[in-house]
Amino acid sequence: MKEITVALVGNPNVGKSALLNAISGSDIKVGNWPGVTVEKLEATFIYNDYKIRFIDLPGVYSLRNQTAEEKITIEFLLKERPDVILNVVDATNLRRNLYLTFQLLELEIPMVVALNIWDEAVEKGIIIDYEKMSKLLCCPVIPTSAKNKTGIDQLLEKIVETYENKKFVQCEHFESQIEEYLKKVINLVKEYNPVLLDIYPKRYLAISLLEGSFKDSISPDLEENIEKIRNEIKSLYKKDVKTFIVEERYGNVLSVYHQTVKKQQEDVVDSSITLDKIFLHKYVGLPIFLLLVWIVFEITFKVSSPYVEWLDKVLSVVSGWTLSVLNSVNANDVLKSFVSEGVLGGVGFVLTFIPVLFTLYVMIAILEGSGYIARAAFLMDRFFSSIGLSGKSFIPLLLGFGCNVPAVYATKTIENTREKILTTLMIPFMSCGARLTVFAFFVSVFFKNHGGLVIFSLYLIGILTAIIVALLLNKFHFKTQSEFFIMELPPYRLPTLRYILNNAWVRVKSFIVEAGKFIFAMSVLVWFLTNIPYGAKKDKTILAKVSQKVAVIFEPLGFGTWEATASLFSGFVAKEVVLSTMGNIYVGEKIEEETKELSFQEGVKEIVVGFVDANINLVKNFMAVFGFVKVESEEEFNKSLADSIRSAFTPASAYSFLVFLLLYTPCLATVFAIKQELNSYKWMFISIAINFSSAWIVSFIVYKILTFYNF
Repeated sequence: MKEITVALVGNPNVGKSALLNAISGSDIKVGNWPGVTVEKLEATFIYNDYKIRFIDLPGVYSLRNQTAEEKITIEFLLKERPDVILNVVDATNLRRNLYLTFQLLELEIPMVVALNIWDEAVEKGIIIDYEKMSKLLCCPVIPTSAKNKTGIDQLLEKIVETYENKKFVQCEHFESQIEEYLKKVINLVKEYNPVLLDIYPKRYLAISLLEGSFKDSISPDLEENIEKIRNEIKSLYKKDVKTFIVEERYGNVLSVYHQTVKKQQEDVVDSSITLDKIFLHKYVGLPIFLLLVWIVFEITFKVSSPYVEWLDKVLSVVSGWTLSVLNSVNANDVLKSFVSEGVLGGVGFVLTFIPVLFTLYVMIAILEGSGYIARAAFLMDRFFSSIGLSGKSFIPLLLGFGCNVPAVYATKTIENTREKILTTLMIPFMSCGARLTVFAFFVSVFFKNHGGLVIFSLYLIGILTAIIVALLLNKFHFKTQSEFFIMELPPYRLPTLRYILNNAWVRVKSFIVEAGKFIFAMSVLVWFLTNIPYGAKKDKTILAKVSQKVAVIFEPLGFGTWEATASLFSGFVAKEVVLSTMGNIYVGEKIEEETKELSFQEGVKEIVVGFVDANINLVKNFMAVFGFVKVESEEEFNKSLADSIRSAFTPASAYSFLVFLLLYTPCLATVFAIKQELNSYKWMFISIAINFSSAWIVSFIVYKILTFYNF
């Protein structure tokens, strides 16, 4: 079976990913390009007797080799030399898209052009003579619609045909005098640096040398002779070579456009213009945006929470079955504990994120596919520009108040590397729902009369700390000045259900495969720390001994005991287990239901009943959002733990502990999400260091202020 490597190249918002989805379905691998935060999509598709490997390169407007996306694209095309370039263009916006097409032709790689979004072009009365366009560009041009799956078969057929043809026809698009100059440059390269012709395509090399954008070193003689040609061109056309070549390309774009595209007179006003008058309105736009963000926030967590509880129940049933099997073979207590708590507990921890992430990615796919994400970024840009970010940072930061993990993954919508890193480093300071359970318990013990104010102050401390960290990083590390925020506002579109679900599943699958392995391994490690030596007193385990050594660090913060330290260690796995760890240490009991043995029939019944309950709770959650139903609050933790905590902490040290819990290293799922999204262990460890040091400093200041006023 022959293998064909196809590089998908095109401007942003032309439907490259949607087209890839339409071709290959959900069999897409998500990752990052080496050393950068730019997302990488790959898919392999079997077509007849060919194995076609698609590489979706980042969306770019040109091949200037300046932005991270442009560097990735040009380096891949020059070094990897794919068999075929699939240039995806927006059929409704060819005047802008064709500039990149002409640059791609200069690389001398066999190419097929996909006139995507063809259905919208037809609706708008745009008539394109794609056969004539094919002749003018000297490469096949195929009309496609990822939404309707139009032209997919013809596209695959033409890719195979182009691959088998093995020929690249280079049309000379520049005026004859410039073409002669390009030939002179090639002859000079043959004379002075012939090795370059074995590395780079001739036309690309000649243009790059002539316009002065070539990065590699060349011989002084070659540079001297090329400079003479530049001066000749400047003298002849009264403009520098770089400007002249850009104008030549744009001239070619307009020539092809006017020869092949006709637009019928329309009486209908563009719907995108009408909708922008509402969504980008001076007074109404921001409230609509906040309403939509609230809807995303509510749907993400209201839809997912019943299924998270159901998955927890499924794991409980599986634990029961596993316990029955282990008991039947007379397994010892150590093995039973390791399997039920370490192995199944680790698996369960990974699975509980699936409903949250899937729901979030569905919502993001809807907002992205509809074109609204770009509008949201525009609306919020003014505020965020003051701290070195753009409006695109708002939604990930807001999602962080629900769960930091999906919030980190939501930064995929941020293209700028610096902004993405800053936003990602700010997210762990946003107080997630898991922290709230600990806050609520401590408030009920120490600050019952001022609970709302205390919790609000914690959220405010998190936000202010995040802003200060962003400002400091922007000033001392990135050292960049505020830039103008320029972005394209794509037309409003209705994304297909297939696109939405495929988009969500591909990314959830990536989380399970990549992050899941790390989280599972860490969960097993934590089990060993908390249980070895097995059966020993709680102050004799590995975790206790380590905590006793480390506790001195927290003495200036008011909670320098090994018990509090051990609770914080467990919080690294998941913040919600802090209370159960405290119950186990302070009271000597676990605040959780014991795993019980179940027959197969009983287990299946619990799973089915739990699934029905999850769907009922889903309906209740939606009704509660609009005030039709009041959701019952969870039962409080037992009084014995409250009494133990009250004797172990003062109000000042309790508040200091909560501040530290708010700001210190996030759960390990978030830590690995940072590594995966930023594609860097360096930034993962920097994030851990920033969070821990910020937590210590702020808690120290808070504790000293509170003790000074005898709080």
